[in-house]
Parts: sequence; C-alpha cells; structure tokens
Amino acid sequence: MARKKLTLVLPPSRPRNPLLLPGLTRHAGPHGNSDKAVRQQMRQRTRQSLAALLAGDMAEFEID
Repeated sequence: MARKKLTLVLPPSRPRNPLLLPGLTRHAGPHGNSDKAVRQQMRQRTRQSLAALLAGDMAEFEID
C-alpha cells in the first residue's frame, strides 16, 4: 500500500511591530537644564542687569 505524502501547512509568521523597536532602544536623557544652559542664562541675566543699571532703569540695590 502506498502512503500519501503528508503536506505540512504552517501559518505565516506574524510581522514584527515596527513601532516597538524604537521604543525599546530609546534611553532617557537628562532632565532640566545642563550646566552650559545655566551658565548661558547667568550671562544673559548679567548683561540685562548691567544694561538696565547703565540706562538708569534699575537702582544698584535692586540687583540680586
């Protein structure tokens, strides 16, 4: 007796979620201002205070 060939049918594999991989590879960055940004803000405030003082808009004792 001859046996029939058995055909094995496998379901197609599901495609990978393209939105999942970037989320897994991301890392949290620093929160808040960096030291460089803080220095820049300090320089900017100093320039603004000096300009206001020289223009007479601010008294010397008002500067923090």
